[in-house]
Amino acid sequence: MNASDTTTASRRPATAWPLENALISAALAAQRVSWIDAPARALGLKPFTRQHLTRQVLAQLRRTTSGRPTRLRTAFGTFLMPLSADDATGLIRGADEAGAGGTVTALTAEGRRLRLTPHARLPVPLDALRTQVRAAVDEEAAAIYAGRRTDGSLARADWCAYTARLARRIVLGDGAADDSLVSAILEATARSDDSTEYAARAAALRRRLDPYVHGAHPGGLAAADLADDTRDAVLEHALETVTRALADTASQALALVTVQPPMPATDRTERAERAERAERAVREALHRYPPLAATVHEVRVPFVWHDLTVEAGSEILCATAWLRDLDEAKGHGSDGPSVSLCAAPAPCAAAELAVLAATELVRALTRRAEPVVLAPHLTPDALPAALPADSLRLALPDADHAPRDAAPHDTDARPVADGYVPPSPGQSPAHYAELTAAGARSLEEHARKLADCAHQPGWNHDAFGEHCRMTLLAHAERCSRAAADARRAADWLTN
Repeated sequence: MNASDTTTASRRPATAWPLENALISAALAAQRVSWIDAPARALGLKPFTRQHLTRQVLAQLRRTTSGRPTRLRTAFGTFLMPLSADDATGLIRGADEAGAGGTVTALTAEGRRLRLTPHARLPVPLDALRTQVRAAVDEEAAAIYAGRRTDGSLARADWCAYTARLARRIVLGDGAADDSLVSAILEATARSDDSTEYAARAAALRRRLDPYVHGAHPGGLAAADLADDTRDAVLEHALETVTRALADTASQALALVTVQPPMPATDRTERAERAERAERAVREALHRYPPLAATVHEVRVPFVWHDLTVEAGSEILCATAWLRDLDEAKGHGSDGPSVSLCAAPAPCAAAELAVLAATELVRALTRRAEPVVLAPHLTPDALPAALPADSLRLALPDADHAPRDAAPHDTDARPVADGYVPPSPGQSPAHYAELTAAGARSLEEHARKLADCAHQPGWNHDAFGEHCRMTLLAHAERCSRAAADARRAADWLTN
């Protein structure tokens, strides 16, 4: 039946009982409290974890509403909530076909809404981008590996800066690699509080992207044969999606690599086995910890889906992670990675590009070192229901399976599980002092460029410009402090 067919009598969605509303509100609120599962797991009371309690609440809703989309009044807002993945897909597709779809936002575990770029079709075969993606990833992976701390760990802020740079290279070309303001405005746009603020920031993003999107010599995905009327939308959606996958999913996949069972012995090359290992980890990360665990879809005009009337002003809550978990608990239901990275009901090529980029990054980093999770502790047969990327502390300690072009060295026989990093014989303290001093000089130069950019008069026109200026100056100050720390470390190594 057509989603907008009105030939049969339609009815309004059922409303959940007050207790059911309260339980769903509690389930939503509990997502932000990661430690809440610890007592239940420690006591072996798995049915009392957030995942199982939420599953029970949804199962109860399905029983009392015959599985039909239900209106819920929660502390986070009033939503029309589909109770199966198929209904969620069908309801959103019905809204799109009826021209009723409005703003789409992601609902975070903290209850904050982040605006998502509209889904845009990417008319470029993924295979055509594979070579350039791999080349960009290999270069940036080398920079990530070189930018580790002395204990091999990766600071979250540094990781996000490196992966945002890689996303800009893949989507906008090498010319955008150092333009960190593109990513800063993209993030600020997503966090807009209202439509006025969103419009101003979206316009600022378009202006900042224009040289890379419409320049004489674009690179990356921007160099592909894209229609002029959709070019901006396609590249904005791709940049957002690739950035999200690299910053969050790739780091979660590196953590999951550490608990993967060993690869079976085969006649395949080491490169092929590593690629498969990375692919498995990325797909498992997207499945277990979807970046878009819940999305809210605004309905601008009324429409009828099957026999259900959906009123204008309604908000459809697609709790992707919950519904997938409930379906799998009943032995059915499986989604591809696009659903985890894009809120559209249709397959998304930009999401597939993001999966490719994340997979190549995990492959490139595991080629250089075996990842170690410093925190939290992961157990293969009891992985946490949630693994926020910003809660992860990862390390890439020097290993004996570093790239073949790296200088070979012997490693100490002691394990690295306690945080011990094997020494690298053959290099003097003066060598590391020079490397540290070079890093300090680079940070000082970066701070100077950021300060020069912030003092340009173009930021004077509105409050958003002034906010960007303050952000640049704050980042310049952080770089200056880091440079001073690096110089002190270099002096210590020298003396």
